Order: sequence, then structure tokens, then C-alpha cells
Amino acid sequence: MLDILPKRHYTLLVADIPYGFRISGSTFDDVPYKYPQIEKMVKDFAELTLAPLWRIVIFHSMGQALSVTTALKSRCHATEHMHW
Repeated sequence: MLDILPKRHYTLLVADIPYGFRISGSTFDDVPYKYPQIEKMVKDFAELTLAPLWRIVIFHSMGQALSVTTALKSRCHATEHMHW
């Protein structure tokens, strides 16, 4: 992310991270994102944005819920869970 996006006033990051389901026809989903990858994504976004307030929305599998929550808590002031 740091190599691709310039620093700006980003206020929202929406990420549909790899689940690792290996469903036929899926693209870039062979290896699931776990805590180290999710933590890097959150920290990189926090470094890129110049906005004082921002939100991160991460689509993930139920098996990734703990990694996502832990990574967000390490850098965000509040977290909200939405399951459907």
C-alpha cells in the first residue's frame, strides 16, 4: 500500500481481504490474510492518511474475526462488528 498510494486525506478504507476458501474461479484467494498481513494493512493506511478521522471496513470470514479485531484495536480508537 505504501508503494502504491500517495499520502492524502483518505477518510475510508474498504478491503475485501483473501479468505483462503480456494473456491473455484476465485482470484487472489489462495492464502488467507492473517494477523500479520491485516496489521500491516491497518498501520500502512494510518501512515498514509492525513485525515484526523477515518474508518476502515474489512470484509472477512468468521475465521478471521479475531485477527481483524486485534489488528484494528492496535491502531484504531473504536471497533464495530457487523455480521450478516
